[in-house]
Amino acid sequence: MIITGGAYHELCQFPSDSAFFGSGVRAAAATEGIVSSRNQLHTCIAAEDIETLKTYAATFNFDIHTTEIPETVTFDYLHNHSHPTLSPPDAPDYGRKLSGINGDAVLRFGLVEGTAIVSGERVVYDPQSADPVPFDSNGSTADELALVLNRHEAEQLAGEDDVESILTDLMAGTTGADVVVLKRGARGALVKTASTTTQIPVFQTESVWGIGSGDVFSAVFAGEWAENGEAAVDAALTASKATAYYCRHRHLPISRELIGTVTNSASSTFISPDATPPTIYLAGPFFDIGERYVVEEVKHILESEGANVISPVHDFGRAADYDSAEEVAKQDLEAIERADLVFALLDHLDSGTHFELGYARKTGIPVVGYANDFETGSETMISGSGCEVYEDLSSAIFNAIWRAYV
Repeated sequence: MIITGGAYHELCQFPSDSAFFGSGVRAAAATEGIVSSRNQLHTCIAAEDIETLKTYAATFNFDIHTTEIPETVTFDYLHNHSHPTLSPPDAPDYGRKLSGINGDAVLRFGLVEGTAIVSGERVVYDPQSADPVPFDSNGSTADELALVLNRHEAEQLAGEDDVESILTDLMAGTTGADVVVLKRGARGALVKTASTTTQIPVFQTESVWGIGSGDVFSAVFAGEWAENGEAAVDAALTASKATAYYCRHRHLPISRELIGTVTNSASSTFISPDATPPTIYLAGPFFDIGERYVVEEVKHILESEGANVISPVHDFGRAADYDSAEEVAKQDLEAIERADLVFALLDHLDSGTHFELGYARKTGIPVVGYANDFETGSETMISGSGCEVYEDLSSAIFNAIWRAYV
C-alpha cells in the first residue's frame, strides 16, 4: 500500500510521553501484518531525522521516499485528549508538493508541510485538518474514493451540520466519494455507501490512549478496503477493533490475531446520532487560573463528545454571588440529582468536590474522576465507593461518555 503522511515528533505533557511517529509512520507500522505488499511511505523530514526514520522503516518493514524540510514537525500535546501546538511555527509555509504518487491502493493523509498529489484505483483520504481541503483540489484522482473524516472535517467539506445531509452531500456533491466513514469518537462511526448507511461500534477499553488513534483507524481501514478489497463496512469494523487494541496497548504492528482478541476483552457500543444527550455534572475546584483552565477544557471536551454539561461556575456562578451557603448548596445538589453522571476533577483535594461525589454516590449516580496523580491510599472513600478514577484525561473522558449513555 502507498501511504502519504507525516513523520512527526509527538510530545505529551500529561501524562509525560514522547514518540516519533506521525500519521504516515504510524500507518505504515500499524498495517505491516495486514497488507500483503510492502508499504511505501512518502513523507517530509529534516536531514537530522533521516536515520531515525530508516530505523523505523527497517523495524516495520516499509520503504521510504522522503522530501527534505528544514525542521521536522513536532506536535506538542498538553494532555492526551488535547489539540496540539505545532513547531516550528512556519512549518505550514514549507509548501512541499509530493507528486507522481500512483498505485492501486493509496492512503493519503493531510500534511502540515504541504500536500500530496496522488492517483489510484482505490484511495482513502483522511485530511486530518481543522481546515480540510477537498480531495481533488490539488489534482489528486481516484477510481474509487473513500473519505475518513471526523465530524468537524465532514461539516467543513459538506457545508452541512446534520449527519444525514453531511453524508448525502459528500456522496453526491462535488466531492463525489464512493464511501464516507464518519468518525464520532466515543460514540462509534457511520459508513455511507451508495446503497446503505451502516453503524460501526466503538469497542470500549478501560485505558484509552487517544494520540494516533485516528491514524490507526484510517490505516487499517485503507489496508482492508483499498489493498485487500474488503467491503467498506467490514473494513471499518476491523479498523474499529484495531483502534481499540491500539488505544489499550499502544502496540504496533497490529496483527489479525491481535485484532481478533478485542471482542473477547471489550464490549461494543454504538450511540445513535439521534440518542438523547446525557447530562454530566462537572465537579471540581475553580479558584485559581489553573483550576479554572482545567474546568473550561474538560467542559469543552465533554460537550464536543455530545454531552450536556452542568458546570457550577458557568451555570450558577460563585458563592460570593449568593446571600447564603445554603442557596449555593441547594442549586448544586439539585443539579447533581438531574445528572446522568458526575465527572470529577480530583486534584487539589477540594472539599466541595469530595462532598458532591459522596452525595452522587449516595443518590446512585455514577462518578468518573480524573486525577493527574491519584493517591489511592489517601482517597479510600472515593475508590471504595465505586467511583472510577483515571490518571489520564482521554481515558476519563471516553469512559465517562460510555457510562453516561447507559
